[in-house]
Amino acid sequence: MKKRKIFFVTGARSEYDIMHPVLEQLQDSGEIDLQLVVTGAHLSETFGKTVRNIERDGFKIADRIYNLLSTEDKVGRIAGLGSQVTALAHTFNREKPDIIVVVGDREEAISVSLTAAYLSIPVAHLAGGDIANDGNIDNSVRYAATKFAHIHFTFLEQHAQVLKMLGEDEYRIFNTGNPALDKFIHCPRMEKKAVQPLIEFNIQDEPYIVLIQHPIITEVENAGDQIKETLEAVIASGLKCFVNYPNSDAGNFAIIENINAYATKYPDVFHLFKNLDRVNYINLLRYASCLIGNSSSGILEAPSIGLPVVNIGSRQRDRYSAGNVIYTGYDREEITAAIKKSVFDEKYRAEVKAIRNPYGNGDSASRISDVLKTIALDDKLIYKNITYKVF
Repeated sequence: MKKRKIFFVTGARSEYDIMHPVLEQLQDSGEIDLQLVVTGAHLSETFGKTVRNIERDGFKIADRIYNLLSTEDKVGRIAGLGSQVTALAHTFNREKPDIIVVVGDREEAISVSLTAAYLSIPVAHLAGGDIANDGNIDNSVRYAATKFAHIHFTFLEQHAQVLKMLGEDEYRIFNTGNPALDKFIHCPRMEKKAVQPLIEFNIQDEPYIVLIQHPIITEVENAGDQIKETLEAVIASGLKCFVNYPNSDAGNFAIIENINAYATKYPDVFHLFKNLDRVNYINLLRYASCLIGNSSSGILEAPSIGLPVVNIGSRQRDRYSAGNVIYTGYDREEITAAIKKSVFDEKYRAEVKAIRNPYGNGDSASRISDVLKTIALDDKLIYKNITYKVF
């Protein structure tokens, strides 16, 4: 019997981390012809060329699509998306996968779901129905991808209800939780002394924080000033800080320029990394006192290890939070106060430690892989209608 051919498309480390436990489940089952299409920041040295991680993990790569343009202009992202659509169309038409899987709200979500829908190939979309009131283009991408996708894996029951209100058939929707938490929860715990040599920075005798701050497309012109406020707040806190590179959105040049400048000027405070593998990253967070910036990791994953988060600026606003997040503006004094509360307020830290993560409990990947292996690939799945009626 011919194996079901399932493609995953990934363009960045963040969504590869989400899909990775599902990939492992499908690979280990031996029942699926599993292949990846790798694109975007994965293929860029600027962002750590994380395709090497995928190769090391042993997954078969069906195609590499180079679409990331080295530019600060907003037009660069949409131009790259356009070239991505064309390349994906040729790849999908040649390889003819039975299902294509994509995550979230990056450009791959819309390019993949649009292209596959026109080719009548079922698309499975993870993380639909999520809501953030931050004015970012990612919100529009997420909802547009939902309307093109044929199978939905949501991270919260609230998200599943949103998809139903958008007119999606109930039989398409599976509330599975976030598979990234499978790896997060079950990741082998390293001793603190084992983490230190990997990151080449002394973390044995003092608290430290982790910073991940991405640009926002509607605030590109302010990205440099925004990250400066954050970096000055870190200095004022008196804490050491591990800084991850931002994503590839417009505005990242200014962030990268500033974090490099501060790391050069304050080498005893800041340590930069373009990419840490998942095990090292998780253990770095386990021993951290706080995560700051605007990464979705603070919303989706940090609650599983009782980690306080300071979310800076508008990104991630109004996403459902477990209660471990303090929201601030871009003012350094406000950020500093939030960092100090998160690190030194023992009562607050105890409250965060007691939080249960609503986004999953470590079994999401098996639930998703079971659906992908067994769902009927028929006209009912491909033909989409709007379930609500207004007349």
